[in-house]
Amino acid sequence: MTQRRSLNLKLVVSVLTAFILSMAFTWFLHSRLSERDAYKLIDRTFESAEDEIIDCVDVRLVLQCMAARERIDDGYPLDTESLQALAKELHVTEISVANPDGDITYSSVPDYLAAPGKPAFNFRTAGGKAEDMMCLVTGPETEYCQPYRSNTANGAWRKFVGVWRPSAGGFVEIGCDGESLRGLSRSSIIDLFRNWRVGGTGGIVVTTATGLILSDYEEPNREGSLWTDPGDSFYWKRKEIEGFPVYVMVPKDSAAVQRDVLVGATAALNGAALVFVALLVGFVISAFVRQQLRIQSAKELEMAKDIQLAALPNVFPPFPDEPRVDIWAAMDTAKEVGGDFYDFYFTSQDHILFLVADVSGKGVPAAMFMMRAKTLIKSIAQTGKPLARVFEEANDALCEGNSSNTFVTVWAGVINRHTGHVTYVNAGHNPPVVMRGGKAEYLKSRPSLVLGAMPGVPYHVSEIQLEPGDSIYMYTDGIVEQPNASGELYGEDRLLKMLGDGTRKRAAVLNAVIDDMRRYATGVEQADDCTQLVLCYRGDPETFSGKYRPTMEDLAKASADLETALVQVPDACKNRLMVAADEIFANIVRYSGATDWTMTVERTRYPDGVRLVLTDDGKPFDPLAHRDPDTTLCAEERAVGGLGILIVKKTMSPVTYRRHSGRNILTIGSDYGNQDKK
Repeated sequence: MTQRRSLNLKLVVSVLTAFILSMAFTWFLHSRLSERDAYKLIDRTFESAEDEIIDCVDVRLVLQCMAARERIDDGYPLDTESLQALAKELHVTEISVANPDGDITYSSVPDYLAAPGKPAFNFRTAGGKAEDMMCLVTGPETEYCQPYRSNTANGAWRKFVGVWRPSAGGFVEIGCDGESLRGLSRSSIIDLFRNWRVGGTGGIVVTTATGLILSDYEEPNREGSLWTDPGDSFYWKRKEIEGFPVYVMVPKDSAAVQRDVLVGATAALNGAALVFVALLVGFVISAFVRQQLRIQSAKELEMAKDIQLAALPNVFPPFPDEPRVDIWAAMDTAKEVGGDFYDFYFTSQDHILFLVADVSGKGVPAAMFMMRAKTLIKSIAQTGKPLARVFEEANDALCEGNSSNTFVTVWAGVINRHTGHVTYVNAGHNPPVVMRGGKAEYLKSRPSLVLGAMPGVPYHVSEIQLEPGDSIYMYTDGIVEQPNASGELYGEDRLLKMLGDGTRKRAAVLNAVIDDMRRYATGVEQADDCTQLVLCYRGDPETFSGKYRPTMEDLAKASADLETALVQVPDACKNRLMVAADEIFANIVRYSGATDWTMTVERTRYPDGVRLVLTDDGKPFDPLAHRDPDTTLCAEERAVGGLGILIVKKTMSPVTYRRHSGRNILTIGSDYGNQDKK
């Protein structure tokens, strides 16, 4: 009996030892795998981030080079000192002018020019990357950007950009060192990666050469503060892209989740193996593998959804300083990932491009094609090319290597924010709806071929003139093709009837359509992504502006001026705005430390509403970053202050804040109708 007990004890100890060693080895192995996968994810993210940064920098420098060309073609003096002054004015390091033979005839750098016994620098014979600039003369390029690298002529680090001179032949080239490159491009980099997420809660941070944060993925209020290394709680890397230090981070806790799940599951299975027979163990292992495959598949779909949503602008209103054009958009994703997307951005100082698109197919491949199409269209459009040319170049690029025969339908328009004139192209997409005067009708036009189907396709441009109060509603077919329990589709007629209700605010249309579609399809799962975008043209606002001192006398004067400016505004809206404005006026006078402040009132008719813009040179203060007071507590328990700001947040829409040129800029708005925070 004693010997049997001893043997049993030895067997138990041996099994437990093997189990513990197995778990320790599994833990170590998956820890290494998690670390490896995290750094692979970081490297892949750098590839995408590099493309985005290079696109932003290239677009900015091409515009700066075009500005230099315009000055030169307008008769600007071409001696070395004058070009040095022009380079300083345009915040670039050097400017050179080359003739059609590739010789530098004028330059802000004397070493490039001809001198006794020394010929001028010639791009055609220089070899290396310099020779690539000759494509501006020989074609087909009209602008060309080189990477940021060491200059073969003098060893200095430069990024060179050239544009063709159609008036005189040859081309104009600018060069930027790291300081000027960052100075020109930093405004394009700000907010570039704010919505990017890496590994769930990680992201991308871009800084200046001195470590000041330009773009922060998680905390917008950190922008302008000094970067500090994230420490041991993150896997992270640093890479310099176009002169900007870029950091990509993945939290170790997030990266270790899969390891913990796998190790815990493995431990459960090994424990079960000690109890159950081999067949049952085999069954459990098989079920575990199937579960892991389902989890992995679900994780991939979730990742594709995250990519899809992170790529879309989601801050509304998107242009708080632009009263003439208002844009609202939303995408309600289905269970299976699709390729819908929307986008909007300035292509010049006066023009805004807006679009809605739908990629064929489902799943991760459609999401990847969506990212490629969105990036291509934006990068080409922001060079200032005509809309038809944007579609033609994007289509040719999407056709290259498209072995899966994926395509994308797109409806895109470009609006002149001053006149309301819209040019648009329809690449096989659903026609949008124009809403004006309480009526809605489809904007029919001759559709062109979808993008990605066949290279070399021309695209037809149409036009429409929007008057103040008019709106364009765009959507994808997931809305009109949603079936109900009887298999009948929602349809274009029902959508048009919904949009014909002129009592709704344009921003509320998006929710109204989705709610109506879901009521129609009660009991039926959403079949496809439903993407919507509505653009409202308001026209020029009526404006009043005044400048004041931080005194109680000027506070009373500002209140009186505001009441005068709001004389034609309905009482309900005026009273809300006066209460909110008085609270803000008082805060500026009492606490800001400002020496002066200004008030601008912009009153729009379509839709009826008022915007109030307040600026002061006081200390930085973002009221939106302040935590709201807990109004559920009694007055004795509640912290002092904050109620006035809470009233502003609750009664005004939109409410935005930014710090620019040493001034606080707070914008609040109010509609004439019932207050709706949208």
